[in-house]
Amino acid sequence: MIMTRRKLFAMVVPALALVTFGCGGGSSTPATPAGGTLTRMMSGDTYTFALKGYSKFPSGGFSYSGTAVLGITDNETLGSKTGLIKLTATTNMTMNGEPGSSVSDTWYSYDASGNMLEVANKDSEDPLFEQANPFLFLPANYAVGQSGSYTKTNADETTSNVTWEVHEKSVVTVPAGKFETYVVKVIDTQSDGVVSKTEYYVAPQLGYPVKIENKVTGPGGVSQTDEGVLKSYTFAPRG
Repeated sequence: MIMTRRKLFAMVVPALALVTFGCGGGSSTPATPAGGTLTRMMSGDTYTFALKGYSKFPSGGFSYSGTAVLGITDNETLGSKTGLIKLTATTNMTMNGEPGSSVSDTWYSYDASGNMLEVANKDSEDPLFEQANPFLFLPANYAVGQSGSYTKTNADETTSNVTWEVHEKSVVTVPAGKFETYVVKVIDTQSDGVVSKTEYYVAPQLGYPVKIENKVTGPGGVSQTDEGVLKSYTFAPRG
């Protein structure tokens, strides 16, 4: 399929301000975006997402649904790189009625400005792939109208031109509660003709999106849609 389970939650695409640290739950009051500053993830943080999607291609198609649990460890070392954040996603899905599971790791760093950069990734199907130039995953600060672009090399040796924009603020309700978010729109155009358009609904104080919507198109009429919504989360004590 076009989008691996790892790619959906490591690309592209989160505690309520009313609860300083703890488990998410259905609050009726939107969280405040904490001044639009991205919170750094740390060991003990977890995010659980409900997933669903559908893909079609010339020889057929599939639909899936399931759950991904994302666990964080910090101060990781990978080769010569130290002080990294590792996100481990354990995914359980049913695809066309057949159950399956996978585990994937993605390593991140934060630059001097606080931007979150993807450094490397590995899933149960692909070997470890380190980015030659770590690329932006989430910006450090949020304001409507922010935008940027960059290029990257993918694990399958294609290259991508990527543009991103903080499009708007939006209050969204997901199983974990109601959140005031910044909608970050990302367009990833690969050298093989595959185009991925992703919307990340980022609540900066959670350090991760609370909702991710992804649409992929490719040569020959291939397409895929994916959605992940935050079911619950925990935050490790900070200080």
